[in-house]
Amino acid sequence: MIKDNLHTYYLKIKTLSPIHIGTGEAYEPTNFVIDNGKLYQFDEVLFYQSLNLADKNLFLRKLNNWMSIIDFYRSKVQEAKAVSAFECNVSKKVENTYKKIRNNDGSKKKNQFQIAQTFKNPNTYRAIIAGSSLKGMLDTVLGIYPQKIDSNELRQKLILSDAILLDGKTEIGYAYRKHKNPTKTASSEIPQMVEIISKDSTFIFTITTKYSLKFIKEKMQAYHNDRANSIYNQTSNSFVARVGKFSGKEYMVDDGKNVLNSYGKPIATHTLYESGDTFGWIDIEEIDKYEFHNALNSIATKEKEYYDHIEEKQRSIIEKISLQKEKAKEEAIKRQEARDKEERKKAEAVAKREAELAQMSPLEKKLDELVENDKANTPKTTLILNALKNNYFEDSDRLEALNVLKKLLIQEKKWKEKSTAKKPEKDKAYQQTLLVKKMISESK
Repeated sequence: MIKDNLHTYYLKIKTLSPIHIGTGEAYEPTNFVIDNGKLYQFDEVLFYQSLNLADKNLFLRKLNNWMSIIDFYRSKVQEAKAVSAFECNVSKKVENTYKKIRNNDGSKKKNQFQIAQTFKNPNTYRAIIAGSSLKGMLDTVLGIYPQKIDSNELRQKLILSDAILLDGKTEIGYAYRKHKNPTKTASSEIPQMVEIISKDSTFIFTITTKYSLKFIKEKMQAYHNDRANSIYNQTSNSFVARVGKFSGKEYMVDDGKNVLNSYGKPIATHTLYESGDTFGWIDIEEIDKYEFHNALNSIATKEKEYYDHIEEKQRSIIEKISLQKEKAKEEAIKRQEARDKEERKKAEAVAKREAELAQMSPLEKKLDELVENDKANTPKTTLILNALKNNYFEDSDRLEALNVLKKLLIQEKKWKEKSTAKKPEKDKAYQQTLLVKKMISESK
């Protein structure tokens, strides 16, 4: 049953149903976008740096509004995808929810769009089944939890590595709490979005222990057969187990008998993935050392491919950012040149104006001042006539101003020595001419 010396077994896992290894971390809609059935996670700083100047300014104006930031990301899907470091499939239900992250009144759905992440390598984003999850399952099966044994030696002599992904993927969908009796409804069926390890994914790991693998398989078989909700059967060269969140309390506790919920009642519900599958089922088979190391080499190759891809992607992003900076610099130079040109133009206009004023007589300056100060685009003849009426000109300039006015009226064909109207007193041009002639006569 128990060997004197520790022995290492090389094992492969195949997931039989969705697996979720909880981390307490979640995807937030401010660091990902969803497009065409895929989630793309990105670094917010890198995303911002990759934007052009106009988009950067637009983004900064939205920083005080959570929903506006999300809307901005969704309007810049291609830019977000270009800087993404990780992507995975999402279900249609999740994507539809993402497209409607607002309440009916337009406000954001607080805490309604968090996606619980499964355990992954933070550098490669490849899924991991934690060794602690596997060990916890075996501790239960073997009955070697601290409260079950006098010494912790047996637990210390059961050493499991993390199970690392050989082939497979993660995806995102909904988990629902359902009543075990299909004719009944659970008291709460509130769905939760979760990232899961997909069915048929494969992992490798090792167990180092004093127990023989045959003994572990026998104990696992007995444990497995003792539970009503065991729906998978182990084979001659493998055994079935259950790990991770949503695996069911009655399966995960020691005897699985008469298990009660927190209210002291028999457990009537379980959690299903949106595909209808239960969670947590895995098949474990022994492989030889040669196959294990070949798998390690395959994993190393895939990780290198990921790093090469990210490196190439980052190189493209850096080049894009560099081009953006160069373009922004060129635009700044152009704006400065335009400002300098405008300043020169203004300075030239001022100099020209000053030269014109220097050549003007006192009367010409007064006439120019009249036109400059008029904001209503009043005809020049009207401006001069009103100024004469209001004694705007010096006495020495009055006659000359009248002669200028007469000349303008003649040019504009408004000087009328005689009236052909039946009522000359209503002939405006004639009456104006009479007034100017009178003022000229009085000024001589």
